[in-house]
Amino acid sequence: MNKYLLIVTIASMVLFGMSSCEKSELRATEFDLPTTQAFVRFVFVSPGLPAVMIKVDDKKINGTTTSGSAGLFPLNSGIAEYAAVSPSGSLKLSLANTGTSNDSVVLFTGNLIAEGGRFYTTVLADSGANRKLFSVPDDFGDLPDSGFTRLRFINATGKSPGLSLVRIDSTSATVVSRDTLFRNVEFSKASNFVTFTNQKNLFLRYRLIQTSNGAIVGTTYTPTFSPTLSNLNRRAITIVSGGIWQTTFTPGISLQIVNQ
Repeated sequence: MNKYLLIVTIASMVLFGMSSCEKSELRATEFDLPTTQAFVRFVFVSPGLPAVMIKVDDKKINGTTTSGSAGLFPLNSGIAEYAAVSPSGSLKLSLANTGTSNDSVVLFTGNLIAEGGRFYTTVLADSGANRKLFSVPDDFGDLPDSGFTRLRFINATGKSPGLSLVRIDSTSATVVSRDTLFRNVEFSKASNFVTFTNQKNLFLRYRLIQTSNGAIVGTTYTPTFSPTLSNLNRRAITIVSGGIWQTTFTPGISLQIVNQ
């Protein structure tokens, strides 16, 4: 393992206990996180950006390369993993000289804005000179009771107006219910985490809507994993949009990530 990288799996920090048949409670074991480091999940939805090395303070932290247009680091979207980095570190995304970790072409540089001892989702959105780096604190709050999941939406669709996230739940072609979960989230902003009942239906989908006129944005997104699964019960999950507004880089929902 790269000596500059620490992967923190939140699931290893907690102990789940059952207090009764009626309600399950979260009991956290005692642990200390270094306040000299922030814990970051990188999300790259920058159209046209190739697979890159990720360097913080000029130290490479990803194992090989990470997709720049639809990539995560740490990689596994279904596990709450974070990289430990300097809170005010300098981020560099680059192509490597063949067979080395030396920079060949530097494609993006920016500064992380984070606070030591806290968790963040750090997003790179839009493309070219308009690429935007922003960090959203992963303030999950207390985990919900069994049968519930927390959900949040990040609008990383470049140049977009306010977008709303709609959940579509259908048991047949003629029985469809639609529920607006988050309304008018601006570009580079995130909703708060909200708690909702786990869906018992395999036909759960999400759709983006332009808030101002109700127009459908992109295609309907079927989650890659569902909170109805026992291993995702009582988790915190983020839906991230991507693309660039009114371009050939079609806007839509790009990723689903387990945060906790």
